[in-house]
Amino acid sequence: MCTALTLTSKDGFHFFGRNMDIDYNFNQSVIFVPRNLDWENVVNGESNKTKYALLGMGTLMNNHPLLADGMNEKGLGCAGLNFLGFAHFEENRLAGKVNLGPYDLMLWILSNFGSVSEVKSALEEVNLINKPFAPKLPVPTLHWMVHDKNEESIVIETTPDRIAVYDNKIGVLTNQPAFDWHIMNLNQYMALSPMQPETTTWHKQQLEPIGNGLGLKGLPGDFYPSSRFVRSAFLKNHAAFLDTKESTISEFFHILGNVAPIGGSVITQEGKQFITLYSSCMCLENGVYYYNTYNNSQINAIDMFKEDLDGHEIKVFKYPDTQAINFQN
Repeated sequence: MCTALTLTSKDGFHFFGRNMDIDYNFNQSVIFVPRNLDWENVVNGESNKTKYALLGMGTLMNNHPLLADGMNEKGLGCAGLNFLGFAHFEENRLAGKVNLGPYDLMLWILSNFGSVSEVKSALEEVNLINKPFAPKLPVPTLHWMVHDKNEESIVIETTPDRIAVYDNKIGVLTNQPAFDWHIMNLNQYMALSPMQPETTTWHKQQLEPIGNGLGLKGLPGDFYPSSRFVRSAFLKNHAAFLDTKESTISEFFHILGNVAPIGGSVITQEGKQFITLYSSCMCLENGVYYYNTYNNSQINAIDMFKEDLDGHEIKVFKYPDTQAINFQN
């Protein structure tokens, strides 16, 4: 369970981020990866270099960044969300193709391309392989959302016979089922409105709202993927306070908070707590990664352009998961 989101401020800043909904900690931290860093493609053993510097949340394993979401210096963002029961990866490599494990698709995208249009063209050559990164690690069942500062978005999903690429005109992604099903499902909710219904009369009885919010009667309030998709899409479409970069960041986290499971609200069949481990919001123009964590609601910020883009080492930032409180007296 995860939710990805885009927003654009009226003063021209583009934001992309997500909720990471999960029932365990994966040793996550914000990771900075410089240009010209060597990384190994686990599928074929070949060495690759990063063309662009990037910043995102993930896990560093054997000096290899396994990303959950991130952006690069060109203003291209990407996030991987769970696609359980639907994701399909090939068993064999194909000659002449870019053979990758699904855990490396995001690293390959962010380190090589500067726009969604470039990614769309390059995906025709990709073959995703069902090979784990390490012997004891399962292959992640993912689909991906890619967004750029030109306000172009796509969703990448694998099927048994091809990589399906959808234009994402709504700027939202959750989990299964397939993206085109979620878009069709939105049609059921097109009558929702932030406005109050007008007073009406049924036969001789006058009916009128007895409180605010009646126009949203029927908006799903649970944490099922389809419900979070509808709720995020509605709130994004009607977000009111987008005048500045700062107000839009605030709206971004408010929307993600509205679809974030809290402790005790979602319990897995194994009895584990499903929570929003962290929420992220990336400004694609200025390269700042904003995030908060389940135990620390304060917004933290890391600026990619304050790092050495031509450095020689990966940098891992401390993950602050203890509540910070601003005492005013």
